[in-house]
Amino acid sequence: MLGKMLRRSVATAKKRLQRSEPHLRVRLVPMFDDNYGYLVIDEANQHVLAVDPAQANAMMPVLEEELAINNRELLAVLTTHGHQDHCGGNDAFAAKYPGLTVTGPHNESIPAVTMPLQGNEEFKIGAMEVKALAVPCHTKGHLAYVVSGDPETPPLLFPGDTLFVGGCGKFFEGTAEDMYHALYEVLLQLPKETKVYCGHEYTMSNLRFALSVDPTNAVLREKIAWAKLRRSKNLPTIPSTLRDEMQFNPFLRVHDEVIRNAVGGNDPITVLANLRRKKDSFI
Repeated sequence: MLGKMLRRSVATAKKRLQRSEPHLRVRLVPMFDDNYGYLVIDEANQHVLAVDPAQANAMMPVLEEELAINNRELLAVLTTHGHQDHCGGNDAFAAKYPGLTVTGPHNESIPAVTMPLQGNEEFKIGAMEVKALAVPCHTKGHLAYVVSGDPETPPLLFPGDTLFVGGCGKFFEGTAEDMYHALYEVLLQLPKETKVYCGHEYTMSNLRFALSVDPTNAVLREKIAWAKLRRSKNLPTIPSTLRDEMQFNPFLRVHDEVIRNAVGGNDPITVLANLRRKKDSFI
């Protein structure tokens, strides 16, 4: 009887050990005037990855605080694109943490990159599952990253400057067709509960513009009230979710008659181009 109980106890312990699925937590780190970098902490396996840690002197103290807990280890830096306010801290991180994996677009100048990516690659960082998505437009090689693997946490999307709360990035190195592909044919194919951790705190400006083209949207008005309260307390408006964005973000609603009538255009790509042009001149 004792032997059977012992075997059962060992089997239970093994089952627990095998449950090494990551338990993910995201820590947001404000940088510069309105940037966000992120730490994704796997609290089950004590691993950490950083996303766009561009300002090393802002990110390092937060990272060191997290690493001090249970002797955690920084495994990787994920870089969305080559703008300095997203990749400017890479050299400092690579110097401080030898052997660090640093990912970034293969066709952009990314400091300290060890794993250049084209998009659509899937790989593991510790037990965390990472997928790189090609979303060129804001920059020619722009990547978004999806981090998952925790059965109790929705996928985590880090779209850099492609998708914002209530908005999208400027078309610096691409076209409306490119951005349509990035938003509708790539990002919106993810589960709608996916959490969105974007690269900037542009929410209030984006929502004010959204209201100018969609003034009767009750969900949008509620979001504005919520965001105003958050910002009045100097709190972030991130994360959002894809499901929520589809209700009030005009750049994700170019098929909607309300948006089409507000900016003009007979097809979704023209509507998107007109919407971006209108936003670029919005005060």
